[in-house]
Order: sequence, then C-alpha cells, then structure tokens
Amino acid sequence: MTKIIISLIFVVAAIGCGQNAKKQTKGNIQQLQDTVIVKQKNVLNQSFDVGFYSKSYSYYWLAGNDTLDFNLNALEYEKDTTFSLDIHHKEPILFATVLEKIAECFPLIEEDFNLSKLTSFNFKEPVFYLDLAQKLSSEYEQKFGRKEISQKELNRFLLQSSLTSQLNHFLNPTGKKVKYYGLEKFHLINKEIYKYCLPNVDFTAYPEFTFGALTGVFVQVENK
Repeated sequence: MTKIIISLIFVVAAIGCGQNAKKQTKGNIQQLQDTVIVKQKNVLNQSFDVGFYSKSYSYYWLAGNDTLDFNLNALEYEKDTTFSLDIHHKEPILFATVLEKIAECFPLIEEDFNLSKLTSFNFKEPVFYLDLAQKLSSEYEQKFGRKEISQKELNRFLLQSSLTSQLNHFLNPTGKKVKYYGLEKFHLINKEIYKYCLPNVDFTAYPEFTFGALTGVFVQVENK
C-alpha cells in the first residue's frame, strides 16, 4: 500500500509540473534594459475559445536571438472583459524575480488590457521558487508540522503568510490585493520527490518538504 501511495504522488507531481502553450502570431517589441519583451497575439481558433475568450496575448523575454525561459500569457474573458495572467517557465526561478518581471511587463500589458480588470494569476508550484518554498515551508511547519490540512485551512494559512504580504506589496500600484488561493489536489511533497518536477537541480538549499498541487498556485485578486 505504501508503494502504491508513493507512486500516485509521483504521478501527481509529474502532472503538476507540465504546461501547454498556444499558437501565436508576432506582435510588438518593447526594450527593457539588456533584454526585450516580445508581445505576441494568440490565435483563438479552438471551439472552446469562441464565445468564451475575447483575446489573448503572450509576452516573451529575449536576450539577443535567444528566448529566455520565462513568459506570460494574458487571457481576457468575453463575458466581462476581466483577464488572468499565467506564468510559464520550465526551470526554477526566484519568486521575487518573477514579480519583478511581471511588474516590468505591466506597461506593455496595459496597451491591450485594463489592469483594473485583472482577476487572477497562475504560478508554478512552490518547488519552482526556492525563496517561496523556504518561507512557506518554514511558516507551515511552525503552525501545522507535517500534517496535511484542508483547502479551506490552507487558504486561511496562505492569506496570513508572508506570501500574501509579498504579493500585496507587489500589487499595491495596481490597486489590487489578494483575495483567495487555490491549489488543486493540494498535498505535501518531500525533498526526495522534487527531482520528478525538476531533474538535474541541486536541492541542497531546499526545505525538507513543500507544497504540491496538480495545476500550480492559483491566486485570485480583487480591488482594495
């Protein structure tokens, strides 16, 4: 039975690490320091897109001719013109750096979207962000040890965590604040499982456990 449970955790961890991309058409470019951000308009031609989404853009960071391992996807809903931001990357990156990159992209995003209608972010799992994994694991262990808690308790914990303070500081210029967190199929993953999400990474500095989720970390925001 123990082997079966561990195998299932491995599968969930592996699924939670994968993300898909849509086809794009080329758009504008904005110069930022020693890199450029390329804006591409996504083609919404799938059956489930029509009548549900009104527009979508992706933003890629380029250094010379190389695409960096980081991009954003903005998707607007036709019903109320609210939009969400999905964060994509394959390799680990500091969460603080992710927020810096999103902030530097806001001026370009505002060309096609109303920031006041931003409703949510979708980040990768905490294991992809060393600084976030360290903070959240430490705060969680102090409060709950290694016990797994319900989604409702988790949301309450995260709203009181340093993650919310960090995100609210980041969101302050937009007039937004964190409202809710969603981690689908939330579970705790031990250090020996990290390699199934991030092969060939040195986990020496990582905590002994962190949060696992099937589709990453969903953050819903609202106006202050």
